[in-house]
Amino acid sequence: MKKTEQNQTPGAPGKGLPRRYAGYFAVLLVVIVLVDILDNLATNIGGNITSSFITEFFVNGRVFGRSYAYEEGLALHNTISLIGYVIALLAPFYKSLADRIGRKPLFVLSSLGMSAGLLVIFLCRSYLTFLLGSFMLSFFIGSDIQILYVLEEAPKDKRATVYSLLKGIGGLSAVAIPAMRSTLMHNDPTQWRSVYLLPGLYGLAVTVLIVVLAKETRVYQENRLAAQNAPAGAKAEKKDRSADGKAGVIHAVKYIFRHRDLRNLILIKMLFDAAIIAMTNYESIMYRANMTTEAITTAEFYYPFLYCGAVILSGFLADRIGRKKTVLLFGLICAAAFALFLLSANALWSPALVGVCYGLYLGGYWIGRDYMEIISTEMVPTHIRASIIGAEGLLVYIGMGIGFAFVNIGILFLPLWLVCGVFALPCILISVLLLRSKVRETAGVDYETIGEDGI
Repeated sequence: MKKTEQNQTPGAPGKGLPRRYAGYFAVLLVVIVLVDILDNLATNIGGNITSSFITEFFVNGRVFGRSYAYEEGLALHNTISLIGYVIALLAPFYKSLADRIGRKPLFVLSSLGMSAGLLVIFLCRSYLTFLLGSFMLSFFIGSDIQILYVLEEAPKDKRATVYSLLKGIGGLSAVAIPAMRSTLMHNDPTQWRSVYLLPGLYGLAVTVLIVVLAKETRVYQENRLAAQNAPAGAKAEKKDRSADGKAGVIHAVKYIFRHRDLRNLILIKMLFDAAIIAMTNYESIMYRANMTTEAITTAEFYYPFLYCGAVILSGFLADRIGRKKTVLLFGLICAAAFALFLLSANALWSPALVGVCYGLYLGGYWIGRDYMEIISTEMVPTHIRASIIGAEGLLVYIGMGIGFAFVNIGILFLPLWLVCGVFALPCILISVLLLRSKVRETAGVDYETIGEDGI
């Protein structure tokens, strides 16, 4: 039997819950950083070697019985990848399980799933096997349980600061990808599989650490304990009030559309996420601009350092000036840096300058995306928070689908850089401006005091 606090009232905050070992919070922060490193590697690794596998499978190889020009192969791959996004539509339902069975089981499964996906790609010898690994990554990357962990464990007045510090340290690990391009690939595009092995093995080790060291979040435990110890009449009254308090994606979608600020936020994020396909085509944009493999590797070294600095700064800003102003600032930086990235890559300017622009725009984009999600978590009660995040992921796929369709069709007729710029820049600028005027500020919200109707 687990040890519990003695002489405490069940259901009160921090009362009647399993003891945690000395230094638990510090250990948990380390575990979260390790998982975020895995998440960053799994998220960015494919985008850093896109030209290599497109060239192998589509240009030099045969898919569906024929070979393709690069843009045709890229468009076909992106179109086929939509199957992965269809599979990923199940991820919100998977994520909502965190409201039913707890955060930790999904924490373990997500880490294990990312590791398995990376190793499947390392071992692949056909495009179909490559797709299998990619689909596994698409599914498990989207869970982001480590974000929910840190947001629920950190002090409310330092939530963004703690989150950004961990995220920045984790993001710095992306420097390993260009390092592996240089040391394992030796800038030989045919050796692209080698960059997947070490992250896959690393992920397996991290999964073991989660099992051994991480415990369920305190906020989730307190919420469940309070529900279990509530008087029978209160339980019945709460149950009869509305469907708003139920966990699960379907109920979460209904909850979103009943609450104006949350609904506005999700619609804005749909527009922002529509740009994701354009934002993540950086390696192909550099490749089609005739930058050499070595120059691309050099440019990719700058992103982790710029992202690390920017995301740490964003946390301090978000706790001081608010979430909305932080998203606006980094959204504007993203748009300006993306325009400069397209210009510098196509003009074959210094790889260092290209890399700085790439680092600033992609870092700004991920920061804007993350803080929109943080705002959504600060609008809803604990017992449906994971379900809301899952439903949010389900809805933003609509925007992603529009972005995929526009870019994949457009690059068959116009240069890749032009299609990405024309589509992404309006999406970014319009969404961050709408966020400023249509969504309320949530900085300083206490998760434990959010009622059934949100903030």
